[in-house]
Amino acid sequence: MSDAALVPAGASGPQRSPAVYRGPQLPQNAMPSPIEKAAIILMAIGPEMGGSVLKDLAEPDLIRFARTLTGLGKVAQDVLDAVIVEFLEILTSGPDLAGGDAAARKLLSSVLDDDEVNRLLGENKGKPRGVWDRLSDTPLAPLATFIAAEHPQTATVIVSELRSDVAAALLERLERPFAQAIVVRLSRVPTLDAAITAAMQLAIDRDFLSALQRNLSKRRPADLIAGLMNNISSEARDGFLGFLESQEPALAQDVLRTMFTFEDVATRVNARDISTILRGVPEEILLQALKLGQAQESATVGFILGNVPRRLAERYVEDVANMTDVSRKDGEAAQIEITKVIQAMVRRGEIKFIDKDL
Repeated sequence: MSDAALVPAGASGPQRSPAVYRGPQLPQNAMPSPIEKAAIILMAIGPEMGGSVLKDLAEPDLIRFARTLTGLGKVAQDVLDAVIVEFLEILTSGPDLAGGDAAARKLLSSVLDDDEVNRLLGENKGKPRGVWDRLSDTPLAPLATFIAAEHPQTATVIVSELRSDVAAALLERLERPFAQAIVVRLSRVPTLDAAITAAMQLAIDRDFLSALQRNLSKRRPADLIAGLMNNISSEARDGFLGFLESQEPALAQDVLRTMFTFEDVATRVNARDISTILRGVPEEILLQALKLGQAQESATVGFILGNVPRRLAERYVEDVANMTDVSRKDGEAAQIEITKVIQAMVRRGEIKFIDKDL
């Protein structure tokens, strides 16, 4: 990656003269392989967006990604910064954000080799996946909404065709009486005539899956960029946002509105949810995040300490005071871990964000 990282190739003229951002620099031998970069990007953007990328891959490609993800382990923050900034450089290079085969090929080539790009773009694809497989890979929130609108008997037939883990998670999201009615009926799911089964699959594909895919395809660039910005260090994030503001002010504002960082905890999380959130955060991670936040005079530190039991807050204050200084790298990694816990809880519907005002 060049020293002029994030400056679009071919950008010229007085109207496009952003400050040069020197992105994270790593030796070439320290950079991950193309498929590892792809796996890192998918982890960073989260299961909802990442799942929409993976769901149409042929089985051999899914196996390769699964093996790569399993072997990654914990990705160092400087490596994460470098991979994401390289990806964002490709994503935002050029005067416009545009789709199409050429744009997709250029974007994917930054993290995948040619064979993988060809597979993702439809060449050498495996057999098309069935309705039930696709339904099992659907995000739980829209799937639950769809099922809840069906007659209990129809819902039971659909649930019986889902993967067991998906069916269990789905039942937890449904209203208890409706979920109980499905469970009771599961013991006597009828064997459907082939024509009826085909008609049901066609209706699900037409009325739900196709509509859902159209909605997912309308995902804004800001969603993707913000998902990545949530996972990089403040130095890399600030540099990129400054660049984006100079190039695409409206998009930069949209990204800022969509992002969720440690600083946003104080304004976008309900005070009553803090104790619940912290139960999912290892104490060592919390203390590192608070230590750096204290040095940065972050409002989130006071917000967290002000919304836990008094004795616990006093112990946190004492433990933080007795800690040696935390490096910015370790502290920010801890802060990112906390935001990931919060975002996961929001996705599961356990808590809700407060809307961000800009």
